[in-house]
Amino acid sequence: NISVLYKAGVLQNNKAVKRFCDKLRIRTGYDRDQCLQGLSEMVFWLYAIKNSYTYEMDKKLKNQENTDVDIQLLKYGYKFNIEIKTPKQVKEDDDKVLGVNIPFRSFKNKDTQKTYIDKLEKEVFPQIINKPDGMYTGYNISKINDNKVIEYLRSCQTKFNYEANSINVLVISVSSQQMQDYWGYIYNPFTGIFTEDFKNSFYDKSGKDVKHNDFDTVDVIYLTNIVEGHIRKIEGFDPWKLENYCGIFCINPFSVRTKDIEVYEKLLNILPNDTILFEKEHDQANQRGKEMNISVDPIFMQEYISEHYPKLI
Repeated sequence: NISVLYKAGVLQNNKAVKRFCDKLRIRTGYDRDQCLQGLSEMVFWLYAIKNSYTYEMDKKLKNQENTDVDIQLLKYGYKFNIEIKTPKQVKEDDDKVLGVNIPFRSFKNKDTQKTYIDKLEKEVFPQIINKPDGMYTGYNISKINDNKVIEYLRSCQTKFNYEANSINVLVISVSSQQMQDYWGYIYNPFTGIFTEDFKNSFYDKSGKDVKHNDFDTVDVIYLTNIVEGHIRKIEGFDPWKLENYCGIFCINPFSVRTKDIEVYEKLLNILPNDTILFEKEHDQANQRGKEMNISVDPIFMQEYISEHYPKLI
């Protein structure tokens, strides 16, 4: 893959090689999370090269001269502006520590949410930990990272602009385990970022209400589990091919481009994705869930990846 990049001119001089090494943190000051960010970007470079797309890395967009996007693809007369973000990876707990995951914020009021969590900590977790079999010595509640998604979206707002025949894509590259949570941050029925219930749910550091128009130049989130292929060795799996991963387009219904159906359709053909199949199977699962009076949303993503990407689970 280094050879592919070299032949494509990505590593054409010492400055480019140094930038590449710094991006992957393979010279000095290794940082696992920053390396995973660089690797996620590299997968997109390779995809563009191998598919003979016209592309430009670190592209400065019109009227946004002080910032750039990670890669711009040109195809079918359209510009596909792509910014890639890789959240920090959750440190694995000791087997003796009970991992507790709260998939999304289900109350608009922080104090209300905290009240219910406190109740779990006082009434439920001790009963599990204090069992005679001694399976667990403690517990750890994972952090809800919906604010991280909002941070990414607002950051993209400063990089993207509206331009005819273009579309702006925020890529969130995570592990398979994180896919469920990040999908939930976007679509959960209580505070989902791309839902009407998002209103009056989040506030910035100054206390100002975060609104949908704070990130209305972001047309789509492309949620993918690229990270999974790079945090462990998987036999018989090529981690450098974008098409080997689960990728789902989450369209921002509050984007300034929402009615431009043609460009969204082009996007479906530009990047490999599971969007149509995922939505079809999700609708079917929801229907079954209604018949049994249960919600499938908190578990469906993991079931989908297990079925269609068993090596990545």
